[in-house]
Amino acid sequence: MNAPPELQAAGTAPGAAHPLGEHGPALLDLLSYIYLENDRPEKAAVLLAALDELGLADARQRVSLALAQLRSGKPETALATLDRVALQGGLSGAFHLVRAQTLVALGRAAEAEAAMRAYVNLRARQAAPADPR
Repeated sequence: MNAPPELQAAGTAPGAAHPLGEHGPALLDLLSYIYLENDRPEKAAVLLAALDELGLADARQRVSLALAQLRSGKPETALATLDRVALQGGLSGAFHLVRAQTLVALGRAAEAEAAMRAYVNLRARQAAPADPR
């Protein structure tokens, strides 16, 4: 997502100061992680959704948002978030794993199996030693 129009109109360039200050996005990211780790996914989802709405969330944070939504009992919303990540090219191992979990929660076993297979294949490629030639 892009910055809100009021920030664009004010001449705020990408990477320039934003309403959260220099360390605000990193602080919200850390706090959302703490909430997820301490079984408070609703609070994590609020923080990560705010970062996303401000155009400050990267693919990893959007996958974390989907995980928080899933753990909050909102698998449909999580799947929509993951679809946006996929459209933006954020297909990481974490993406495939959270997608598989989301599809299981929605009762879509065949799609969940395919997502888990994609996760395992990606992990295997990442773990394979580089060819020394």
